[in-house]
Amino acid sequence: MPSDKKQAPGTGARASRRSGAGAKGVKLGLRGSVVRNPAQREEQRRQILAAAGQVFARKGYEGSTMDDIAAEMGCSKGILYYQFQSKQDLIVETRRVASGSAADRLEEIAAQPLPVLERMELAVRDLIVTNFDDFSRHVILSSITQGLDAAHIAQVRIIERRYEKALIALLEEGIAAGLFVSGDVKAMAFTVIQTCLSPARWFRAGKGSSAEEVTDVVTGMVLRGLQPLPADRER
Repeated sequence: MPSDKKQAPGTGARASRRSGAGAKGVKLGLRGSVVRNPAQREEQRRQILAAAGQVFARKGYEGSTMDDIAAEMGCSKGILYYQFQSKQDLIVETRRVASGSAADRLEEIAAQPLPVLERMELAVRDLIVTNFDDFSRHVILSSITQGLDAAHIAQVRIIERRYEKALIALLEEGIAAGLFVSGDVKAMAFTVIQTCLSPARWFRAGKGSSAEEVTDVVTGMVLRGLQPLPADRER
């Protein structure tokens, strides 16, 4: 963070002492200042992430700057640094929101009292739909090995492994029931994920098939690839 960044009025050490910062129930911001309005702060954080998603989707992680994100949001760069210490922290948080939400949804789908094949179809469709959301699209197109140090990459992998673990469990359930082909379940999970996320690289709204049509086509391909051939089922 730039050293000449000005503190907002009413923040800093004196404000913290007046407000009893650090006391039980008192929320502190990134810079140690008291969070006067947590709801407002969360809304501001959401707006920053939305702006970052737009910029990352257009310019890629390495081609984007905090100045670009501030311009997209229409605020000063100091607002960004109040919420996030660095661009690396910001990219990790956008992944936490996008990938973490996807993991939440997958876990909810997996827990439904439906046949495993129906749950897998719901899971596949849910993942494919993320291709058509600008915020999620930048996560798909951004490689975590570019621009992030080892510590931040490790944080991202923790988030992604949660999704992978839930998908692997669903695949194993289908294999045990004889509905999915047997094989290296991790390789199967990664192939499913990459296939479902492939439209982000080539789909363009208004050109060719619609998002709904693409979802149907890719879903059918994934499910057919998972299911054994009729001859194999008879063995």
